Amino acid sequence: MSRDRRRRTFAVAAAAVGATLLLGAGGVAAVTSASEQSPKAAPSPQTERATAVIERGDLSVTATLDGSIGFGGAEPVSVKAKGTITWLPAPGADLGRGATALRVDDLPIPVLIGKTALYRPLTSWGMTGADVSMVAENLMELGYLQRADPKDARTNSAFRTAVRAWQTSLGLERTGDIAPTDVVVLAADSRVAKVTTRLGDAAAGTPFTASTTTRIVEAAVPAGDAGLVGAGAAAEVELPDGRVLKGTIRDVGTAGEGAQSQVRATVDIADQKAVAEVDAGAVVVRVVTKTVTDVLIAPVPALIALAEGGYALQDESGRLHAVTIGLIADGRVEVAGDGITADMTVVTAR
Repeated sequence: MSRDRRRRTFAVAAAAVGATLLLGAGGVAAVTSASEQSPKAAPSPQTERATAVIERGDLSVTATLDGSIGFGGAEPVSVKAKGTITWLPAPGADLGRGATALRVDDLPIPVLIGKTALYRPLTSWGMTGADVSMVAENLMELGYLQRADPKDARTNSAFRTAVRAWQTSLGLERTGDIAPTDVVVLAADSRVAKVTTRLGDAAAGTPFTASTTTRIVEAAVPAGDAGLVGAGAAAEVELPDGRVLKGTIRDVGTAGEGAQSQVRATVDIADQKAVAEVDAGAVVVRVVTKTVTDVLIAPVPALIALAEGGYALQDESGRLHAVTIGLIADGRVEVAGDGITADMTVVTAR
């Protein structure tokens, strides 16, 4: 094969591999047997050729997602207290179990954590139900009620004594009763996102919004990867300062409607301490979407597209070896063919 023809062949290879990428990196291109009959080309002693070594290993395709780190979406917090707001928390304030959500008529409205709202006053003896269990579990966690199965809780003497002790610690009247107007119930520990009311306003309503205390990443999934990125997949998150943390795709869904719709992924970060000082910022998420293991790998520029179709690799002697190609990722390609082995040296384009 002449030097001019080889130059043309390398140019064809680059275009052909680009087309392969567009059609799907997982496809395999067939190579005609004509490549085995290609004549040897004796290299000129003065010509220095770039070479590369065939490797055996794993090859992965990675999707890159642009995202942002933060506390996720905020939800309005419902307050049922009657009276006038005399104190409000600042944005960023923690709303954990027992914390003061706000003050109404200068009395604290504490936070309880639970999956069930307090939907009735607990004023009678012997009451049971999901709301009683929720309050009992909070009293146990706060140290006012002896630990037991919350499902068995009832408004007995021990329950009411625990409520009175809690009320005393808050500076409230010791009634032993508790009502929906006395507390704010949240599903989990939260933080104030935005205050939407002012001092002096009526308390009942949604005076602020709250988000989780856990930092997460929300990222846009490129259209071409929408069907490849799924819940449970491992991810790497590159922070604004360059650090890379491990994450897991929590869920993938569509946000927006019509032409404005976009596939978005939520990524959980296991090491929350590592992002304790990162309140917000742009991040890059990388997710492996396909992997092949224990295969022969060559650099893409080493591929030669043949006139009769297919691809070949050229060894140091100038002989062409027909190959089939598989996965293409990061400038490397999975190859297979007669005479192709690990540690084999092949000619590559500069």
